[in-house]
Amino acid sequence: MDESLSYTRLFDGARRALQKAMDDHAQREYDEFALHAGVAVERLAKAALVRMNPLYLVEMRNNNTDMLLHFGGNLELARDKVRTIGAKDALARLRKMQVLPADAQLDELIDIRNGVAHTTGSDEAKFLLPTFARAVEQILGHLGQSSQRFWGTWASAVRMGLNERESQVTREIHLRIRQARHRFNQRFEGLPEGARDLVLGAPQPGQGMEIGPMTLPDGTEITIMVASVRCPACTGLASVMMSPTTQSNTGVTLVPTTYLCKICRLELDNYEEIKASGVEIDGMGMPVSMSFSYGPTLMPDEVPEQRAE
Repeated sequence: MDESLSYTRLFDGARRALQKAMDDHAQREYDEFALHAGVAVERLAKAALVRMNPLYLVEMRNNNTDMLLHFGGNLELARDKVRTIGAKDALARLRKMQVLPADAQLDELIDIRNGVAHTTGSDEAKFLLPTFARAVEQILGHLGQSSQRFWGTWASAVRMGLNERESQVTREIHLRIRQARHRFNQRFEGLPEGARDLVLGAPQPGQGMEIGPMTLPDGTEITIMVASVRCPACTGLASVMMSPTTQSNTGVTLVPTTYLCKICRLELDNYEEIKASGVEIDGMGMPVSMSFSYGPTLMPDEVPEQRAE
């Protein structure tokens, strides 16, 4: 049988595809994540099948006895003539043998993977990482393989992604923190000791408080940015943008809405995400909210005279 369809080759191929999928998700390349995650699941599922019996890879269409004999080891075929089942059939067979449960979201991931080569710009797969991780863990358990070794440096991120006790927002944000930390640490692999500390200690642009562009109802443009919040991913200093939540003709209230660490590229997109990250905004010299008044107000001599009855 073709060596590329051996258990070892399929298993190692699944691990390489998984690492690419995790990197894609960390970079917010969700189409690419779906593509590589689908490849990883398919190869890992096929590895499980071929380990039980190579015949389980045979595609049962058109009465293809050549494939049956080839995978049984009694007929040699050219590599370009060999056909195996696809991801959906591989998962279906594992489900029949109760290795995997039915999972509509895993099926959705495979569907996105199968169509991703023809469409771009879709974020559909963004929230399917826990589904992907759960399927991988279930197959690894069946194979008796080490989860820590298979996921490598992504193991802690996966554990957070599978933590059902946390809310979806909290899981998403803590996963994003671990992804940013992973990317940051990768930058220093092979570099001299101390390089990481030099980067963290270097002054970052935009530190302190800045007044920048934000248009208020009276036409004034302001932005409040505070860059004194410690990043939970790399421990560097991050910038927090404050934006309006309520406005009137004479005032505006600002709250933290955007968070960016320019060192590790961790981004949080709203106050809920900032809160879920665990960053203690009110304990870092930054107000929880700001209110500004502007425009004409009543002066003492403009107050209507009160008449005594």
